[in-house]
Amino acid sequence: MVETSDTLIKMEGVKKVFLTDEVETHALEEIHLEIKKGTYISIAGPSGCGKSTLLSILGLLDSPSDGNYWLNGQPVAKLT
Repeated sequence: MVETSDTLIKMEGVKKVFLTDEVETHALEEIHLEIKKGTYISIAGPSGCGKSTLLSILGLLDSPSDGNYWLNGQPVAKLT
């Protein structure tokens, strides 16, 4: 039997670290979220808090440094 889920996006422990001139910038730390199909969300916060980084990962333009991300129940790390 095929398991169905109403979860579109799920993240567990997602981190993003940028390395520049031997300096680590932690853009995202331990992001946990679940977005159900058919829902609307907004992402708000001050400048530099990681909104654009999160959206780049959600849109598959960038990959997390650590953690797990599923899209429609499929692990994004295994998508080609």
